[in-house]
Amino acid sequence: MSNEMKRYVLELMEITITGNDYYTFDFKTEEDIPFKEGQYGVFMHVDKEIDGRKVRAFSIANSRQEKLLKISTKIVENPSDFKVKMRDLKVGDTMTFDGPMGSFTLEEDYHSVFIAGGIGITPIRGIVKQLEYLKLDKEAMLIHSEPRGLYPFKEEFDKLDFLEKHYVSSVEDTKKAIDELSLKYFDKAFYYISGSPGFVNAIKDQLVYNNVSKSNIKFDRFSGY
Repeated sequence: MSNEMKRYVLELMEITITGNDYYTFDFKTEEDIPFKEGQYGVFMHVDKEIDGRKVRAFSIANSRQEKLLKISTKIVENPSDFKVKMRDLKVGDTMTFDGPMGSFTLEEDYHSVFIAGGIGITPIRGIVKQLEYLKLDKEAMLIHSEPRGLYPFKEEFDKLDFLEKHYVSSVEDTKKAIDELSLKYFDKAFYYISGSPGFVNAIKDQLVYNNVSKSNIKFDRFSGY
């Protein structure tokens, strides 16, 4: 599969909201994008004046088997102009996607431990949907940490019997769940951490402290909500 970066035009199909600030955008594309689950791309508005940064990177939240392109982001009370224009998109409006990029992708020969902080669940959803399709003889565990108890895609994940799920909302419960899984699997698993830079760094340190090899840790840092 080619991983050459190019520009694609996306047309909005639907926006869904979890809580009041997690937005999920479903786009259709005129041509298939040759991405790997967990990768990301750079998005731009079309024919809109944007104050401040004109481009934003978003992780792909779908698998290749789903015939769309899905992204999710957090849009806070006083967002950037870029996010305002995203929030105000209407069905049929377009954005462009440059990509795909990134190495936050599945290692099929290992068990998988996914650790998401908040909207960091986005690329993990794509990999989980890939696992649902592949039906590998490996175990898959999800720890989703969200202090308000708002978990995008929870309804979907709860239907997946192969995925062991831990929904946590406190730092203490997050650390406990990570200790339990890392001390069970050590380097028999790959660990996929996705969230804010502070979240990712703290979890990496915890895993390394628990004698997980750095080479078995992948991460996707989300910044600039």
